[in-house]
Amino acid sequence: MVQILSNIEVILLSIVSEKPSYAYEIDKTIECRDMRRWVRVGVASIYQVLKRLEEKELVYSQKEKEGRMPDRKRYYITDSGRVALAEASKRLLSNLEWYYLDLNVGLETSDILTPEEMISCLTKRLSLVKSNIKRMKENFSVGIEMPYKKKEVIKNLIYFREAEERFLQEILQELHGGQL
Repeated sequence: MVQILSNIEVILLSIVSEKPSYAYEIDKTIECRDMRRWVRVGVASIYQVLKRLEEKELVYSQKEKEGRMPDRKRYYITDSGRVALAEASKRLLSNLEWYYLDLNVGLETSDILTPEEMISCLTKRLSLVKSNIKRMKENFSVGIEMPYKKKEVIKNLIYFREAEERFLQEILQELHGGQL
């Protein structure tokens, strides 16, 4: 039976698959890889999701003690966890996803704003988008060797932001022209 996993379940399974880890280590990995820019995962949810993955028998934990530290649970991926991770990876790479973007929600609810307020908000967002693109491109071109998957994630994010930049410029032109 194929288990459909949430994105956060897939991320945590992937990290545990790379190296058996404590929840704290998983959080630090997410932080170091800057994953919170593209996946919503809080510290508390890491513990909840690990518990759920354990209930699904995709990971197991062992209490371990290091020095004077209290016992901590280290999580290990199971064979069925590896199968589920591979299937999830194939599904995520092969299928289209829906976009749950704050921008779309803002556009849908923007009737309450004046044209000037819309222009102000979208101009501010456009400035942030341009700054974000610049920063990502600088990080990308620093010449630091980075793993293939990290490089591809950054490229994908840059392309999305560039598309957003063009979209915002188009909307602002329409608003300035009084077409809306």
